[in-house]
Amino acid sequence: MATELKANQRNTTKRSYITQLRQSGNVPAVVYGSSTEPQSVAVTGTEFIKILKDNGLNGVISLNLDGKKQSVMVQEIQRDHLKNEVTHVDFIVVDLKKEIESDVPLTVTGESPGVKEGGVLQRILHTVTVKAKPNDFPDHIEVNAENLNIGDSLLVKDIPTSSAYEVMDDEEEVVLTVTPPTVAETEDEDAEDAEEAEADAGGDAEGAAVDEEDKDNGETKE
Repeated sequence: MATELKANQRNTTKRSYITQLRQSGNVPAVVYGSSTEPQSVAVTGTEFIKILKDNGLNGVISLNLDGKKQSVMVQEIQRDHLKNEVTHVDFIVVDLKKEIESDVPLTVTGESPGVKEGGVLQRILHTVTVKAKPNDFPDHIEVNAENLNIGDSLLVKDIPTSSAYEVMDDEEEVVLTVTPPTVAETEDEDAEDAEEAEADAGGDAEGAAVDEEDKDNGETKE
């Protein structure tokens, strides 16, 4: 059963009114869908954040607008990162019987043997596009790095599958890879050692030339 969130109609989009809404703890939002005219609404900020934490980004919400309930999902969230506040939300009306596409975050589990050997685990993809019915979207998808040695990669086709949803990204796209930074460091160290050796050799040659010059000068004086 979808969690209910109350919404109030907004009859104006004036900046002064939007500012007043936010100052009173509300979040301006818009509701739209394929067969729904866009509607400007406002929701209580604390209630929305609680639902987001409990249901996840792809959870279905029963939006109660003046007694009329609609099944919606969060399409986009705008934030003020300095204030750590939600400033605007886009809700999309969904049909619970029809599949849609949405991004789902990836969570990395397991410890890579390559990392233990000094490699660095790099995340290329943080989300994947998933196709599913609204109630079948996972909150996140786990990808396991425990079989990745240095130089190995985990691809989209290696992501665990489910009969409830389909991952739409290119199956050959890289999700995780373990790179060997020690190779680059060794090359840098070798280059530094070579430069130091060259500098030392140059200094020795210069010193020898000076000694030879002094010797010649001494012989001339005699």
